[in-house]
Amino acid sequence: MTASRTIRTPADWAKRIAMWLFSLAFLLFWYGLGKLELWRPATLLPLTAIDRAIPFLPWTVWLYGTFTWASLLAWLDTPDRRSMARLFATIAFASILCGLAFIAYPTTFPRELWPLPNDLGPSMRELAELRNADSPSNCTPSLHVALCFGLAATWSSWIERRALRPLPILWAVVVSACTLTTKQHYLIDVPSGLAVGLIAHYLAIRLVSEAGRGHLADVPALRAQAPDVQAQVQKLRRKVEGHQWALDGLDWPEGPLPPLDPTLVRLINELIYIEEIAGMNFRLLARASVDDDLVYLYDKFAEEERRHADGLRRLLELHGAELRGPGLGNTLVLDEFDALDVDSDADMYLVAVANPVFETMLDAGTVPFLRSHPALQSAWFEDFVQRVTRDEAAHMLLNWIIIRQAARRDRGLKGLRLLLNPSVYRGMVAVPFMSLDVYSLAHRMGYRFETLIPAFKKLWKLHRRYPELARYPLWWVFRLFVLCGLVATWVTLFLQRTGLLFIRFWCMFTQVTDALAWLAFGRGLLRKRGLPEPPR
Repeated sequence: MTASRTIRTPADWAKRIAMWLFSLAFLLFWYGLGKLELWRPATLLPLTAIDRAIPFLPWTVWLYGTFTWASLLAWLDTPDRRSMARLFATIAFASILCGLAFIAYPTTFPRELWPLPNDLGPSMRELAELRNADSPSNCTPSLHVALCFGLAATWSSWIERRALRPLPILWAVVVSACTLTTKQHYLIDVPSGLAVGLIAHYLAIRLVSEAGRGHLADVPALRAQAPDVQAQVQKLRRKVEGHQWALDGLDWPEGPLPPLDPTLVRLINELIYIEEIAGMNFRLLARASVDDDLVYLYDKFAEEERRHADGLRRLLELHGAELRGPGLGNTLVLDEFDALDVDSDADMYLVAVANPVFETMLDAGTVPFLRSHPALQSAWFEDFVQRVTRDEAAHMLLNWIIIRQAARRDRGLKGLRLLLNPSVYRGMVAVPFMSLDVYSLAHRMGYRFETLIPAFKKLWKLHRRYPELARYPLWWVFRLFVLCGLVATWVTLFLQRTGLLFIRFWCMFTQVTDALAWLAFGRGLLRKRGLPEPPR
């Protein structure tokens, strides 16, 4: 039906279903906001002669309710990332525009003029359930019509066979008519909803270009632009050049060392993949950069992250422990690299903002915690952790230099386009699983969650130190992650004190999710990313 595409994997289908669910949640948020009647009560509009003349046909409720499943089919049929971005942008714009209209001027429909009989057949029961679930407000413009025409116009744009392109439009026309025959809307709601749907589609086209880069088309290469930024990057380069080191320079002990606790082995494995992900992020940023200093730093940082991962692998080897596959969170992030584009400023700035998430996990989190574990306490491991921590501090510094520069360029409304990147929302799914994988294991070994709170609070207030971040949309996404981490930490501490944390359950839960991730992605994902595979 659509343009040629690569063969879909179970993970590809799962991504599209996840985006479908997220788009439904997004539109329901704006629809629900309009139901609140924040500024004024809903207005009852006068019925026109045409409104009264249109017959009441309860059986058309079955056609009226097809948007949910049609949108699922559209998401499953998206041929590429650009189409996914455009579809989400259309749904988002239609939801926002209608939501704002509902807030500014709420309207309601006189359903009582078309009562339902007591003896209900299947169609009447379905319509009764619809009326019970959905109050007669939020009429003008019709969000239902706006979404249907926006979806239809977007879906038609990637259908390859010309004969099939009118089908989504025909479906939207039928559903729009059903909004009248089910007595859900006024006549004026249909053309106004149509207008909103077409405006949403137009805005999505403007935002998501035809060039194949999607909302990522207006793309300058990464460079240190302002003189003060150039000076900071050059100073950091000189510092990094003087701090290079090699694993063989550490005083590694002779093995084999005593076996490690299986929980500790799982934790170290997860940290290995977090280090590898950070290194892959830096390799992408190096490819996206044209500034010599940035290319040098990002390349060095990628080497350092691989060195950290190799050091942890050597640690496992010394203790006779085997490498494991990544958990679900790390697996989802590793898989997401297929969708990232080095020619996309939205992708590259997302990577730059995401890296502090990984660095914070390591700096304020579990790598320093490992140095206190009785099985690992030693001069050589302390030396290794200190070198890792020093490297991560330089990584964080460059991350924030580039993020602050991006914040000056894409502040306010101009930066909202960055939020239409599907990778943002897939990351919102992956990071909680990654955190659960790491911290459930760490807590079982005695990790003190309160040590995270100062780091989270510092990150939460960082825009006070760097005011340019305050109006940068991606910064608010990052703050959302920080807030979730802070709330999760407080809740964990409360559950721990009340004895309701059930940490053994969560460790078992992550074993199940790890197994599902390995079943869905397996060795092929590690091979694709050039990562060492666990023994068979």
